[in-house]
Amino acid sequence: MTTYQPAQPARNGPAATAVRLIALAALLIGCLVTGAAAGVQPAHAAAPVCGVLAPGAAPQAQAAVTQACGLLGTPYSWSGGHGPTPGPTLGVCDPANGAPNDCNVVGLDCSGMVRYAYDLAVGTDVVPGPTWEQIQNAGQVAHFYASDGTAPLLPGDLVFFGTTAAGVHHVAIYLGQGYIVESPYSGGYVQVAPMSSHSDYYAAVRLYPGTAATSVHYWADTAPNAPVYASATSTAQTGTLYAGTNYVYCKVWGRMIGNSSVYNHWWLRTDPDVGPAGQYVSAYYLTLWGNDQADDNNGIVIPNC
Repeated sequence: MTTYQPAQPARNGPAATAVRLIALAALLIGCLVTGAAAGVQPAHAAAPVCGVLAPGAAPQAQAAVTQACGLLGTPYSWSGGHGPTPGPTLGVCDPANGAPNDCNVVGLDCSGMVRYAYDLAVGTDVVPGPTWEQIQNAGQVAHFYASDGTAPLLPGDLVFFGTTAAGVHHVAIYLGQGYIVESPYSGGYVQVAPMSSHSDYYAAVRLYPGTAATSVHYWADTAPNAPVYASATSTAQTGTLYAGTNYVYCKVWGRMIGNSSVYNHWWLRTDPDVGPAGQYVSAYYLTLWGNDQADDNNGIVIPNC
């Protein structure tokens, strides 16, 4: 059977020569423009190759970075990636949020990409839900705020953008050296970008402990002056934490403080005002939360020690 072949342009002759001359002229003009702009620096340096760009991250976090980099070029899709299991899905058409056609696009939104990358890395759905649920992830081992700067961050950390924990609108995976991998917006694709391309960095969450030493504070209001102990089960007081805004590091489950109607089993590791550092105060003395809750002033669940 004969297959139709379209006519091919001549490779030689006057017409082809003219085309090449026009192309060469355009190339020269481009070079001249570039040369005239010599010395002008771009807003951001060229993004590095996607990968683990700093030491210290846990193996699971490094694997999540590798998996996220493997998703480069995946289309963004509003609400994509939030099916019963992680992975690209059809999104939702939502013109009000700049996604008029996303119900026809198979892809991942920002939190769907994070969810899928970690599922591929560790073999289980460890960070489900949209951004405002991911920032509250109960399995987190460390939490950082914008006020801590980016120095404590390690590859694989989830970085959130917004103004409050409930109002975060975007999440990405930190690579190191000030870069993130993200699924950015409707019409876009999973990409590497400078973290500074977002002006509203709010907080970061670490899901697996790294090898780099960190000292993360969670600010929590307590009242009244509270006794502290060497452990969550000890009954010998070792010092006192004064009422007010105090920092704590993490929580452990221990003996109950309170009564049958108002109580708490969580104990918070802290450095008291009186007594040695690294002692434990009952979350019963937190002023903002209820029974068996141990959240910081922003509503973030304080991680387990």
